[in-house]
Amino acid sequence: MISAHNQPIPQSATVGKTPSQRQDSAAGTAYLLLAALAALVGGGVSVLAGLGMLPATELCGRLTQAHPALMLLYVVVPALVSGFGTLWLPRALGREHMVLGRLNLAGVAVLALSFLLTCTLVDARFAHVLWSVGALMSAMVLLATIFDSCADSRTQASFSPFVWGEMLSATVVLLCAPVFAAAVLRTWLWPAISPVVGAEYFAGPVGLIVLLAGFGIVFEMAARIGQVQTRPVAYIMATTAAIGVVAWAKSSLAHGSDSQNALLIGNVGLALCSLSAVCLAGLWLAGTWRARVSLHTPLLWGMGFLAVVAGGWVVQLVQGTGLHPALQLGALYAVCGGFYLWRGEACGFWYPQSLAKLHFALTAAATLCVFGSGMQVLGCALFGVAAVVFVLAAAISFQRAIPVPDSRVGVAEASTAGSAVV
Repeated sequence: MISAHNQPIPQSATVGKTPSQRQDSAAGTAYLLLAALAALVGGGVSVLAGLGMLPATELCGRLTQAHPALMLLYVVVPALVSGFGTLWLPRALGREHMVLGRLNLAGVAVLALSFLLTCTLVDARFAHVLWSVGALMSAMVLLATIFDSCADSRTQASFSPFVWGEMLSATVVLLCAPVFAAAVLRTWLWPAISPVVGAEYFAGPVGLIVLLAGFGIVFEMAARIGQVQTRPVAYIMATTAAIGVVAWAKSSLAHGSDSQNALLIGNVGLALCSLSAVCLAGLWLAGTWRARVSLHTPLLWGMGFLAVVAGGWVVQLVQGTGLHPALQLGALYAVCGGFYLWRGEACGFWYPQSLAKLHFALTAAATLCVFGSGMQVLGCALFGVAAVVFVLAAAISFQRAIPVPDSRVGVAEASTAGSAVV
């Protein structure tokens, strides 16, 4: 069957929005702002610490302690799943708005409250439980919207890779967030018999989400320059999500004599993620290598995501470690590329291309320095400069708010148009 799609309409050109659409826009933007703030705070603390310029204050000490939680919990899920899902899913599914809009806004509020508590409390366990509640709210909204679209659809239109990535990422959150909350509560209520559980406990699901949602966004970035067969992408993503969740749960909940088997299962799951990354990157290249690619800003970030993930897979294959750090950096590429794609092609607003490309160049140079021996300090400095450039580019774009009338928007529609017959 062939994916149905509508004529792309720039969001900036639409005359008036319904209250539900304004609600979706507010919620999605709030998710992205939360992720950006968490990245600036967590990344800023890391950069200052790497340069030896972090003040020795109580607040800075708490922020340093909260750095893993800020980067793992408050950047990936609010941006890749909740933010882009809320902003892009309605167009991708051919509907006007998300369902359960008030629950989505409540999820934003809960995540924002947990973010504040994570930055201010010495003991962040209550904040982690609140984060699990907010993430569950957001995941339920996304899944309810997708399933409602399937129930109301009169024609069986195939999902784009972006929709598959968002649906499976939301499923990972729905299955793993309660386990994370239960583990935190267990250490809270029975500290004598339970090991301390921090944000690192959720690193496995975060890696899965980066892989699934990140590749979904990367396929969106190249949706208009090539054709990708959706069915193999869906099979690979679904298999990765299923086995990855089972492997994480088994390795996280195992005790005693089961630890060795759990470690083996965890390694198998990691190897599967590596293989999935290679296969998805191969499908992306197969669908775009013959096209005349114009290196617009979002596509640069998409190619950077592919390069970082592929490099992590090679290091993982040679040294046995490397995929998790690569996925964490890949999240940065996916989030930044998704922002420029949303602001420029999805919303139809101008942003300074020179600053956006400078932002990419600085981030790429910082990434090379991080993986190079003895260049970590320079990498931290470049990441700091890149963050300043990003804030400047975003501020100029929002301050001027110049619509681009000839912008061919319709990120989701373009993806369905570019999808091959399934």
